[in-house]
Amino acid sequence: MSAEVTGGLNAQFLEDFFAEADEHLLGIRQAVLQLEAAVSQGKPDAKTIEDLFFSIHSFKGISAVVGLEPAEAVAHATEDFLRLLRDGKAELSARGIELLSTCARKLEQIVAAFRSGSPAPETVSVIAEVKQHCEDCRMPGGATALPTPQADPSLANRIAASKSLGQLWKFTFSPSHELDARGTNINSIREELAKVGEILKATPLIRGPGSLAFEFLVALREPPDPATWEGKGVELQLAEDAEAEAAGRLTPAPGTVEAAEHNPFLAPSNNVRVDLKRLDDLMRITGELVIQRSRLEAQLAGLNLAAGQADLRAVQDVSVMLGRSLRELREAVMRVRLVPVAEIFVRMPFVVRDLAARSQKKVRLRLEGQDTAMDKYLIERLKDPLLHLVRNALSHGVETPEERVAASKPEQATITLRAANVGDSVIIEITDDGKGINSEAIIARARALGLEIPETVDNMAILKILCAPGFSTREDADLASGRGMGMAVVYSTVRALGGSLALESEPGRGTQFTVRLPLTLAIAETLVVSAAGQTCAIPQSSVREILHATEAQIQMVNGIEAISYRSGILPVVRLAGLFRLEGKAKAQMYLLVIRSENGSVGLLTEEVLGQREVVVSALRDPLIQVAGISGATELGEGRPVLILDGAALTSGSVRPPEEFGSPAVNN
Repeated sequence: MSAEVTGGLNAQFLEDFFAEADEHLLGIRQAVLQLEAAVSQGKPDAKTIEDLFFSIHSFKGISAVVGLEPAEAVAHATEDFLRLLRDGKAELSARGIELLSTCARKLEQIVAAFRSGSPAPETVSVIAEVKQHCEDCRMPGGATALPTPQADPSLANRIAASKSLGQLWKFTFSPSHELDARGTNINSIREELAKVGEILKATPLIRGPGSLAFEFLVALREPPDPATWEGKGVELQLAEDAEAEAAGRLTPAPGTVEAAEHNPFLAPSNNVRVDLKRLDDLMRITGELVIQRSRLEAQLAGLNLAAGQADLRAVQDVSVMLGRSLRELREAVMRVRLVPVAEIFVRMPFVVRDLAARSQKKVRLRLEGQDTAMDKYLIERLKDPLLHLVRNALSHGVETPEERVAASKPEQATITLRAANVGDSVIIEITDDGKGINSEAIIARARALGLEIPETVDNMAILKILCAPGFSTREDADLASGRGMGMAVVYSTVRALGGSLALESEPGRGTQFTVRLPLTLAIAETLVVSAAGQTCAIPQSSVREILHATEAQIQMVNGIEAISYRSGILPVVRLAGLFRLEGKAKAQMYLLVIRSENGSVGLLTEEVLGQREVVVSALRDPLIQVAGISGATELGEGRPVLILDGAALTSGSVRPPEEFGSPAVNN
């Protein structure tokens, strides 16, 4: 069944299901992680088992509503196992945790396949495994054996039992705006069907873009009147093959592939659950804006411009209050878009477990700062990069148990995934205590591939090589990818999101990748500056401080312009040089100290025009993307203003012509 629908009620029906399914799947993952941690500590927490049981039960319910029978069957089997644990009739073991993880992953695959319209994955084998494990772990005095999973036994039994009532009919209801206006909708049809017979099954059907129907399988006591039902938008069909259809529902067709097996973790989600209080704040602020707009119109209408006696104080007061309300509205909307990074983090332990089992490595994953909030759009775009970094840490960074023992390390390696809010940015660190990066091997490999080798080999130089398109440390790809094609994806995605990527590695001690991203991409606080008649903006979060500077203070150091700064030197980049403009030097100019994980640089400008809150428009066309420019905005004058990229200025990737200034370097 395809989930590709458009328009109002139909799309919203499925979107509500996907939103609730994602929420339950997240709760299931978190509960399984808590149970896994409790296995080695003795008896697991009863409340955690109860919470997991409730999540699985709820997921089964919503799956039944949309007719997602494979998910309903897997959830039913998982529920049987959890019932044994909850009632004390079975013990939780490592094998049980593995099965719960497998069931959670299978449920994600089913939902991902349903969302994309792909064939549903096979489910009979995993249900059989759960059933067998229930038998194996059942303690003496337990309940009777669970039924062998075939199709949907409850549906098949109900169909067989309902034959005594009469014939089975399929009622297909196609909702429309005209029918809804007459009070005929899915709820009214369901109520009428329940009065004339027994509803055995209800399934939504996608008939094409923007067309959703509902199919009911009903056991009727008397034959229906087609004319009566057709007037209500219902088609009738005698369901002679319903029993056979139910019996074979869960058997996959020959050649069916495991849907979304490649990465159900990356299935997109466009829904954000919003706290009611946040919506109340939005309504309050919107109301204030309406009031302020009315006051502004009244003040403007009362100005006596002809007499030249207009008092603008009242208008200025309204403008200040209007600006205050707009700022509150911006902050409130941003809070609505914020979601915890736990949406990504909670799935990583299962990725690590699978890769560790395949590579025969012992690894534990530590998660820190899961409550850190960031924009929902960034969360979705960050799934792939973080998955690459975690896989690479395990594949390339972590040694085998034998190698770790030989290096006087614990057999079990540790990978730490940490997130934190710092100012208007989110910092995510992926750290491993493995063998670190072999710089000599990276350089040798880069030479073999014909890549440019920097004169100074430091962590930033190594990172630049690792992120070069086409670079890989391996001849053949494996399941975990490599610090090559994957790192190129990581770097390009992070840069496209206005962020930066940094690397720290120490041979024998481990490696750390640091991703810094803005809290949101929509609106940013900036400093507006100009040079040689060109105005541009730079995010305020990138600027550490602003200094006065003169031409006499700027010196040439090893062919690079620099200025004395805090007992050291600071490389200088001229704003006029970035735009290839001839600027006249002023007696006194401004130097913006820009700092990131890549280093520091001083941006030399003629004027600082002030601080402005701007709406950011990303430059997505690759033909107009330029190093050092992250986007554009408009300041109310009708002219576009470019937004500078602080991370690019400090990375050395911005190289203005020599006659206008030297390229930035790291300090």
